[in-house]
Amino acid sequence: MAREYPPLLIAVIICVLMTVLAGTYALLASEGAPPPKEPALPPAPAGTPGTPVATGAPVQVASRTFSISVTPSSATARPGDTVRFTLTVHPEDGFAAPIEVNVTATALGGVYRDNHDLGTISVPYPPLTYEVAAPDLPPLVSTATVDAVVTATGGGTVRTERVQLVIRR
Repeated sequence: MAREYPPLLIAVIICVLMTVLAGTYALLASEGAPPPKEPALPPAPAGTPGTPVATGAPVQVASRTFSISVTPSSATARPGDTVRFTLTVHPEDGFAAPIEVNVTATALGGVYRDNHDLGTISVPYPPLTYEVAAPDLPPLVSTATVDAVVTATGGGTVRTERVQLVIRR
């Protein structure tokens, strides 16, 4: 014989189950929803310490940086000749950090490689001169081009300049 339950008990059990299911669905559905927006605070009176005053003009933040130039950018020499290169630093927007200078050179398809640390220069950034003695050429080679990259690093900024030295017998 089947046991009968009162209809009111069945209705209460169904309501409880539906409430639990609806709550679970709401919790699971809200995981992908964007977070609620915070209410906007009323604006502070103009001139309040620590509060920027809106003027409507865009704010420009000057980035402190520098550029470099190397002269000459290319030169021709005979083996053994000395060539003088000059690096000039051009600070911008009050840049004043120390700058480390390195030179990396390659020639003859990478057979010749040379690296030099030229040191660190500081404000007021005097021109940095670097003298290079043109290397001797291998037998049966009448002309070679040395490609160099001057790298200046300072204040989180890296600048490079390419320089070329052509060596002819």
